Amino acid sequence: MTDLIPPEHIKEWIPGRKTTDSSAMGWRGITLMGYRYSGLEVEIPTMRDYMIVVYQEADTFMRRRCGGPWQAEKLGAGAVSLLTRGAQSTWQWDDAITVQHIYLSHDVIIDAAAQIFDRNLATIEIDDRIRSNDTVIPSCLAMLEREYRGAGVGETLLIDALRTQLAVHIIRNYADIEIKEAHGGALGSGLRKAVSEYIEETLADGIHLEDLASTAGLSPFHFSRKFKLEFGVTPHAFVVQRRIERAKSLLLLRNIPLKVVAADCGFSDQSHLNRTFRKALGVTPAEFRRCI
Repeated sequence: MTDLIPPEHIKEWIPGRKTTDSSAMGWRGITLMGYRYSGLEVEIPTMRDYMIVVYQEADTFMRRRCGGPWQAEKLGAGAVSLLTRGAQSTWQWDDAITVQHIYLSHDVIIDAAAQIFDRNLATIEIDDRIRSNDTVIPSCLAMLEREYRGAGVGETLLIDALRTQLAVHIIRNYADIEIKEAHGGALGSGLRKAVSEYIEETLADGIHLEDLASTAGLSPFHFSRKFKLEFGVTPHAFVVQRRIERAKSLLLLRNIPLKVVAADCGFSDQSHLNRTFRKALGVTPAEFRRCI
């Protein structure tokens, strides 16, 4: 599939006043865009992501055509339209509308489906819907909007949870899926070495599951399963173990301040190092250093 259009370029095809744009916030696999449109007839290009449209106000008649006759629905506040990725269609409306777009990446949908069905997918199809009476999507949208307006503690975790909730909801209610046969097995010696080296090289940084999976050429779901078979623990638990081991080594060098040990081992601060170290070993880093 070529020439797929990312969310930030949709304005080139659908001219309107942008009211919301989360593309610079570092959210993975999900983007929130808001627009105010006048009456238009537009060609929707082959989008890279699945697009969910939530209407904010004022009833309007929305018409859609995709290689056949026009379909029409009256849409008001809270109504939802779904547009699949990689397919062109024509949409037309007469009245000014305010909408919020939620974009979900194909990888997000694939990973969520793999977790639901515990299998690889042969195909997944999500058809356009000009109207869906859906209460879950507007509820998730409201939470995304709150995070967009003022990210608080745990923003990344909340965005990840909302992204997964939306993906699972879309799969359960709107997708046609064909399942492949399952295949298992651990990572193997080559991938084990590559993943281990990547973790050691980036231990001081924020390590994301998606990055580890990419190192092995696997989806996050299948990587996690194979990783646990190979190492006996989850990726997160393994990274914590390696950080603790590096901290122990650095603590042997008594001239290194604890805050430097924390930074070099990938802990957010000295308090994070203290909590994790004590939970793993039953003593704080300072107590460990006094005993050696």
